[in-house]
Amino acid sequence: MMNNTTLSKLFSAVHEALLGIDGSTIVFANPAADSLFGTSLTGTAAKDVLPRELLETTADSFVMATEIMGIEATVSVLREDGLTLLFIERMQAEGFLYPISRRIVSSLRGNAMGLKMAADHCFSRLEDGKQPKEQHISMLYHYYYRLLRTITQVDSAASLESGDILFSPISTDLVKLCSDITDTVSSLRSGSDASISFTCSESELTAVVDPERIEQLLLNLLSNSLKHTTAGDHITVSLRRTGESIILSVDDDGDGIPQDKLSRLFKMPLSEQDLTNPDNSGGLGLYISFSIARLHKGVLLIESREGEGTHVRVMLPIDNAPAPKFSTPGVAYHRSGISSVLTGLAEVLGSDCYGPKFED
Repeated sequence: MMNNTTLSKLFSAVHEALLGIDGSTIVFANPAADSLFGTSLTGTAAKDVLPRELLETTADSFVMATEIMGIEATVSVLREDGLTLLFIERMQAEGFLYPISRRIVSSLRGNAMGLKMAADHCFSRLEDGKQPKEQHISMLYHYYYRLLRTITQVDSAASLESGDILFSPISTDLVKLCSDITDTVSSLRSGSDASISFTCSESELTAVVDPERIEQLLLNLLSNSLKHTTAGDHITVSLRRTGESIILSVDDDGDGIPQDKLSRLFKMPLSEQDLTNPDNSGGLGLYISFSIARLHKGVLLIESREGEGTHVRVMLPIDNAPAPKFSTPGVAYHRSGISSVLTGLAEVLGSDCYGPKFED
């Protein structure tokens, strides 16, 4: 076991805020942590300043997006020999649209070119007096939904950042909502995709949530899992009640996330390498999911090991009743069915899932 002197020697020069917990007490806080929180937390009971969900999670390593002393932060947790180390970095959402603008423009340009290519094929067939091929019509619809997803992701991230997003929490049966979404996604999967299932030991779990936002969160998490799984892998969406929370989980046995990348999952793309990442969604999915969890006074936690899969937990209060805030007049939620799935998963579904026959 490392003592405080050893911890100080090892971590005082670390630029990230670092807290060390021995049992139930914060036994070390480096200068960066003192600066971040405006006070030294050394000697403080961990339960007085840290989220319950963080302290109760028993995994040896994980990353969590949460709030600590009023500061939204990413926390990377490592446990060994009875000592818990928390590497904490403030979430930097302000001005996120500037660093990802080139990435978004690239996505829009690529989808626009795809639309033109598919339209040219259809027009060429019409000029020859023939009907357009179904595959070209499907491509037109697919690129439309890809464009719509990019626009929706940017609009949602900007609205979440500014606090103007429509947020309408109502009493909602999460079992019905999540099972319906999972069933719709599963029905669209191709033979080259991972299989998807839903599980819950209870027939009904009711909580005060915004069902439209929970649907958006779940589709973002499923999209991420589908990007990192292949045929033969499995994705499980599950719900369970624990104490005063409902835990929504998305687990997969895909390729997993390398440990050196795990702590950067919630960051906005800032480097040229990040900007050219092939994820055309703009890298906003986890930022949006984290922000939706926070709207509900919940937390989002990710465990992953390379080659072993990824486990995402969204912990939502059962009796949450935040005051509604509307940027536009409220409208009762009616699940849009397949169209929301076609939009949310446009980056991972094939063109064969699109076309007039799939429209509501």
